[in-house]
Amino acid sequence: MNEFLEKLLNKLTLKDVCGQLLCYDIYEKDDPEEVEEVIKRIKPGGIFVSNMSAEKIKLYTDMVNKYTKVPVIVSVDVENGPENGVKGGGFLPYPMAWGACNDEELIREAGRITARICRKNGIHWTFAPVVDLNLNFRSPETNIRAVSDDSDAVIRIAGAYADGIRSEGFMTTGTKHFPGAGTDERNSHFCTTVNPLSKEEWFDTYGKVYRAMIERGAESIMVGHYTVPSLQPKEENNCPCILSKTLMTDILKGEFGFKGCIVSDAMSMIGACASTVPERLAVEFLKAGGDMVLFPEPTDVNNIIDAVKSGEISNNRLIDAFSRVIELKRKAKLFDEKLTIPVVSDGELAKISQQIADKSVTVVRDYKNVIPKGLKKGDKVLGVIVAEPYWHAEVNEKSYEPFREQLAKVGVYVDYLINPKHKKIQEIMGNYDMVVALCNMSSKNYHGGTMRIGWYNVMTFWRAYIIRHPRMIFASLGDPYKLFDFPYLEEYINVYSDTAESQKALAKVLSGEIKPTGKNPVNFDGYFKREI
Repeated sequence: MNEFLEKLLNKLTLKDVCGQLLCYDIYEKDDPEEVEEVIKRIKPGGIFVSNMSAEKIKLYTDMVNKYTKVPVIVSVDVENGPENGVKGGGFLPYPMAWGACNDEELIREAGRITARICRKNGIHWTFAPVVDLNLNFRSPETNIRAVSDDSDAVIRIAGAYADGIRSEGFMTTGTKHFPGAGTDERNSHFCTTVNPLSKEEWFDTYGKVYRAMIERGAESIMVGHYTVPSLQPKEENNCPCILSKTLMTDILKGEFGFKGCIVSDAMSMIGACASTVPERLAVEFLKAGGDMVLFPEPTDVNNIIDAVKSGEISNNRLIDAFSRVIELKRKAKLFDEKLTIPVVSDGELAKISQQIADKSVTVVRDYKNVIPKGLKKGDKVLGVIVAEPYWHAEVNEKSYEPFREQLAKVGVYVDYLINPKHKKIQEIMGNYDMVVALCNMSSKNYHGGTMRIGWYNVMTFWRAYIIRHPRMIFASLGDPYKLFDFPYLEEYINVYSDTAESQKALAKVLSGEIKPTGKNPVNFDGYFKREI
């Protein structure tokens, strides 16, 4: 035990130590008084914030530091930019667009800017990047959150993002979600999902990614609610990774030599509870080799204390977990007397976002040679918005205003229809120079099940024979696999993201302002080949 850690431990009670192993979730709409009551009880080592104002982040940071003897670490998800953490921070295109862009330096710079914005707003640690492989195109959990289905591509691109983040003193989960999502079409928010790869396949794919990210300097790793039967003994009964000593202690800490902090995925997810009751999750996670509990129950701190006192959790295991959390905080410079506040220029993130988006648009099919001809001043476009009621409860024209505004700059007029009846389309589509179907279904809505276009859209939209329009283009602003549902499409573009910059990039391609240079980051048998 080093001198710093020993001195710190001498100042703390058992409750203080156990509290450091908890990362409590706080949201914008939470009542500060109720939050404070929980904080006083559990004295958490970390907090998680989501889409929160900088003022609120400071309020809660100061609140925790008032009750703890160790500075709190503030965490966020910034899978596609700082907006996920701090309001007004800005978005990046989704990671699959990074793969299509295939420019490591651009993605590295995006990581740097994201880190600076977060640190400027009092955030220290991010649960990003996602390094899952999207091996199952039906997966609702990874999909466009994943860079690619190829290990080497993920290492290059996600690794560049992590390097950029790390260069600014911002802590990453360089591996998320160990031992690997993206193989199951079910969702670990609902159940423990299965990675069915053989031992050899797993080590050649996911294992290869994890080793590489650890070697690059991953400060922490997020473990998820997934099981890998080929790696786990029968006595673990296919339990999720958060409860698996084999996966966390033997493989991750042992075979891979990981020295950093293992944080759980959210313990509020149903997939966590396959092998035990919620009240036991925190204790079992720590026993199996985990270090920090994400989204704990307020009772967890007492459960951990009782487990330590009874010997169920050994003192060595407790100190090991505590030391890994403290080392993460030391790397984040939370014990320094004064932190340097980074300078971030206005528009910096938007600029890099637009560059990534512009380079990511991928033309998969252009059988009629429509796209090179482009739109010209005075042309009229009918934008047909394809929205599943379940996934898009609040879709309106405003959601697609960046697409319209970008085309307006070159004198092209856009009208919108949302899930129109087929007769309506038949009546008016001849009045337009181009028809663009805008389909946005993606894993940003990953609390749902398998993503497929349903009966509603097939019957009300496609029955109009809209594909017969001589300049009809289908653009997916979400998952890239819509040819599975509509294999007869002749003009098909993947954008991978619905951010303002991604919509503008699509408009630029259609107007001829830029040429489409995006490459397929995933393979889709029978439809297109991976190109990165």
